[in-house]
Amino acid sequence: MQIIGSSVLSISLITGVAGAASANVNTVSEVGTEDNIFTPYAVQKNTLNWDLTKNTTADPSKPWTIDIGYPHINLYAKNTGSKSFRVEVKHNTKGTIIFNKTVAADGKGVNFINNDANPLVPSGTYTVTIYGGTAVPKGTVVLKASDTPW
Repeated sequence: MQIIGSSVLSISLITGVAGAASANVNTVSEVGTEDNIFTPYAVQKNTLNWDLTKNTTADPSKPWTIDIGYPHINLYAKNTGSKSFRVEVKHNTKGTIIFNKTVAADGKGVNFINNDANPLVPSGTYTVTIYGGTAVPKGTVVLKASDTPW
C-alpha cells in the first residue's frame, strides 16, 4: 500500500520484508519527548511532523525542504506499533539519502542527527518515505533543520 501526499513528498507503507540498511553514520540517542529535542537551536520554520498513529500525515500536500544555511538535520522517530519501520529521507534532484534508519517497535523515541556530514546535506526539497515491514507503521516522525549543529 502506498499513500502519496504530493509529487515531492510521500509516505510509503510497504508490507513485506523491511530492509535495515543504513545509508550513513549518524549520532543516535534516546530522548524523553518530542518537545525537548529542538528547543536550544535556531530551527528553520519548515518542519515535518507526522503522526502515524492513525496512518495520516500532518500536512500531506506540503513538501519538506531544507533552506540554505540550515544543513544540520535532526530526525526524531518514535515507534508505537508492533513491528519496526524504516525512514528514508532523500533529496529530490541530487538523489542524496541523508537518512535511512530503522526504528524499533519499543515505544521509545530515538534521535538521528546529520550535522552536514556523511553525507553532506544539500538545501532543497526532499522526499520522506516510511517503510513498514509486516505491519503498518505507527508512531511519530519529526524532521527539523538547524543553522547550529545538534
